[in-house]
Amino acid sequence: MAKLPENKTSALSNHGEPPCKGTYLAVCVDVVDEYNVTRRKYDSDEMETVNLTRFIFGVKCKDGSLRKIASKPMKISNYETSALYAFLLGWLGEPQKTGFDTATLKGRAAQITVVESEKGYMNIGTISEVMDELKGKVPKVEDFGGDDNTGAEIPF
Repeated sequence: MAKLPENKTSALSNHGEPPCKGTYLAVCVDVVDEYNVTRRKYDSDEMETVNLTRFIFGVKCKDGSLRKIASKPMKISNYETSALYAFLLGWLGEPQKTGFDTATLKGRAAQITVVESEKGYMNIGTISEVMDELKGKVPKVEDFGGDDNTGAEIPF
């Protein structure tokens, strides 16, 4: 007799309807890492195996609703031309040193601009630090139900 496994939901599967286009004060509610992902290399037909990360942000919309949006997946790399390097530089205002733990960003405030892609998906277009005067208006992680990451095991 076969036993069906319990369905595991990803932290990416339950963030519901994304926010509309616009600029928001946001809080990082989760950091989701994926290990040993096979994908096509940038601007090439060659395949590579990489480790990826993405950030889940929570925002409060003008109508008072709470929404989540995920960043695009980014290769875990501190190389100056990497997407993650540019994303963190925009958010934190300075380059991060080797060994920086992105999980420490959970709960950190950000100002994000949500844009609509050509395919109709909502994406984070820009990210920056929040001015000190506005930090009190940033939603809290707890407003979004806390940690919804089931926690994938690290394969090393």
